[in-house]
Amino acid sequence: MKFFRFLLIITFLFSACKKEVAKKVADDALVMVDSLELSSKDIKKINYQDIALDAKTNAIIADWQAYLTVANGIQSITTPDFTFFNADVDLFNSTIKDLEETIPEAINTQPIKARVLVLKTMLLKFQEIESLGASTKKEKLLAIRQVFFAQSNLNLQINKKVEKENQTIVKPY
Repeated sequence: MKFFRFLLIITFLFSACKKEVAKKVADDALVMVDSLELSSKDIKKINYQDIALDAKTNAIIADWQAYLTVANGIQSITTPDFTFFNADVDLFNSTIKDLEETIPEAINTQPIKARVLVLKTMLLKFQEIESLGASTKKEKLLAIRQVFFAQSNLNLQINKKVEKENQTIVKPY
């Protein structure tokens, strides 16, 4: 009889432990699923220097439709709305191609072409990471950070080019 009680107590203890572990694993899985979702708070925590275009560049950039489309798509990342990258892949690819091919003549220099190429690469990388179902939150945030840096560097280079053209340096004779 004592053996039967001992066996009953041991069985009860083991069965109680299994339920607790299963519940803990389920809670951990729920936390992991929630941590994969990006929020605007997560994106706002990204540390980078946001360089906007100067007012002097508006006349040059106004006709560069591909840049304006890409800039709007990058701006929508902060909400986080990734439809620009996921909605229509052909439209995204054609916009990226147009970005590289339709640089206005006033700013069509090698440094700006290089920054456009970097921005194109980072946009394609982010689109690939976003389209993968297995990418982690950290990978997505890193890719978003790289896109933000690439756009800021392009804006800085455009600002430098326009500022350099507007300088009038008087040379003494």
